Amino acid sequence: MGSLQDALLKAGLTEEEKKSPSRRAPRGKPSSAPGKQRAGGKPAGRKKKRTGSGEQSDLARAYQARRRAEAKEKEERKKQRVAAQESRRKRNLELDRIVRDNTLNRKDAETPRYFEHLGRIRRVLCTPEQRDQLNRGEIGVVNLRGSYLLVDLDTLARYQDLAPDLVPELSGRSEPEDDGSHYPPVPDDLVW
Repeated sequence: MGSLQDALLKAGLTEEEKKSPSRRAPRGKPSSAPGKQRAGGKPAGRKKKRTGSGEQSDLARAYQARRRAEAKEKEERKKQRVAAQESRRKRNLELDRIVRDNTLNRKDAETPRYFEHLGRIRRVLCTPEQRDQLNRGEIGVVNLRGSYLLVDLDTLARYQDLAPDLVPELSGRSEPEDDGSHYPPVPDDLVW
């Protein structure tokens, strides 16, 4: 069986070197053959392909511009997110101040009052008297960090001025009368 070098020689993929085995450089050390070094004594290596005047290609410049634009856009989104968080934090502090000592929730409340808020059915626990007051519109409900609190109407008005999205509508939805307009028309050629 021949060596890989012999097989490559037979296939014509390499040329046989005209060196004697005694002149071969040991493994791991660079050869001192005259064709293997560049001027100045530096070993030959891959030459870098240079463009005309050393300028970058249009594609490389486009990629750099895109990366800069994406980084700038990411930084803008981060600034907006931080500003929104700070705004929410300040709003929550103000809402805390409004409802402090003005909540009507009681620890002995066991009667739930259900309502829709933010697309889901929510509930607040109240006494039977408070439930009647809620149904008559004499007191209101506000959302503070996921908790629903009972408050008087003055507190409700101040809270609603600052955060109308956190005040659920308790009056319920009024459904329009059924005039049949939501049904599709009956085709003229339909035979019963």
